[in-house]
Amino acid sequence: MELTDFIRKSTIITELKSVDKKSAITEIIETIKNVYKSEKIRVNEIVDLLVKREKIGSTGIGNNIAVPHVKIEGIKSVIGSFGRSSVGINFNAVDGEAVHLIFLILAPIDEPESNLQALRRIAQVARQPNFCKFLKEAKDASEIFGIFKELDEVLN
Repeated sequence: MELTDFIRKSTIITELKSVDKKSAITEIIETIKNVYKSEKIRVNEIVDLLVKREKIGSTGIGNNIAVPHVKIEGIKSVIGSFGRSSVGINFNAVDGEAVHLIFLILAPIDEPESNLQALRRIAQVARQPNFCKFLKEAKDASEIFGIFKELDEVLN
């Protein structure tokens, strides 16, 4: 699975307005709902599930990256989004650093493998040299999406 299989350019937020974890998650889910109008995206329900997931263990994986993810009913395939915060958000990340790059994944509850494939792809790209630097410096959603496409090509 490639990044561009589940993250659309229209779900990329180049600058999150939110400054805390729950608000950032809400902002990202609202963007997904606006893009995926045919899917059953229930913002409050999904935010609650993601906040509960964060209480179990932070999805802040280090290197300024968080990957909040949850399996939900009512969607047909993995839906992803990307949000960037120049100020940084406290996700209680494993390295103690603020999160600037958020990859959010919604996966169908009846397809657990698709969730794992999306998580694996994000882990692969996150290990690439200068990945975070390029994403932080990108000017707009088109440039960010271009970085995703380039990495998909390199990793295939």
